[in-house]
Amino acid sequence: MIRPAIILSCALAIATPALARPPQTKAAAQAEIWALEQAIYAARGRGDMRPYIDHVAGDYLAWPPRIPAPAGVDSLHALAGRMAADNREILTMTPVAFSLNGDAAVIYYTTHRTRHPDGSAADERFDVIHNWVREGGRWRLLGGMARASQPAE
Repeated sequence: MIRPAIILSCALAIATPALARPPQTKAAAQAEIWALEQAIYAARGRGDMRPYIDHVAGDYLAWPPRIPAPAGVDSLHALAGRMAADNREILTMTPVAFSLNGDAAVIYYTTHRTRHPDGSAADERFDVIHNWVREGGRWRLLGGMARASQPAE
């Protein structure tokens, strides 16, 4: 016969992680994810892809412009090698929208690149969508897509 105390102990052990992590408000999640996005791009501007790589989820895939299909974390490692040598990229980011459902979030923003990594002048704009999941209380980038866009008229 299973004792009620054992059943209660098991139930509490299973529920404790969920209880220890209260739901995040939309505003708090948006602020936290936007700060992560800005930190990723700031580091990228210095040729450091480590903040990006450190925040990807296990099955990460993203589809940046100019590649034929979504790519995984290996593509980030390859990009890190190229960017570490010499990167003078300059871009600005503008938030557009944000949605949250439990431990899943989607952030929408635009970027405007005014200097390429090689230092040459640029005038390129991109629409970006990143999908984030909250694992163990920490936001992780699961995927995304970016496309070239036209300047607002």
